Amino acid sequence: MNEFLHHVPGRVRIRARLFRSESRERSQALRRLRALPAVRSLRLNEKAGSVTVFYDTSETSGAELLQRLQQECPQATLPLAPGGRAPSTFAAAQRPIAAEIGKVALNMLVNKGVSYSLSTLLRTRF
Repeated sequence: MNEFLHHVPGRVRIRARLFRSESRERSQALRRLRALPAVRSLRLNEKAGSVTVFYDTSETSGAELLQRLQQECPQATLPLAPGGRAPSTFAAAQRPIAAEIGKVALNMLVNKGVSYSLSTLLRTRF
């Protein structure tokens, strides 16, 4: 599971299973990320399985950086958009929040239905 988590100019955070445990692949991926020209530093969060990439906004844009990350470390970034380009907007970062909102709304609906059914059932029995 690879996710693009968050972006603000100068910082992008990505998550991949690769970053969760010490391995040769993780070391190589982090080395490749550090070698990118615009990258100033990286911060690894092993427990979350994510890495935050700090980059120089005067040298690259967020979309360009994501495209470079895809080329250098494909297992740690989002798939490329159709046509082989990195996503031009960061709307992908909003998907997880939208999914959570949908889950909460569905959960509330189900709870209401169960509560109503249970109260109706109890009223008819007594």
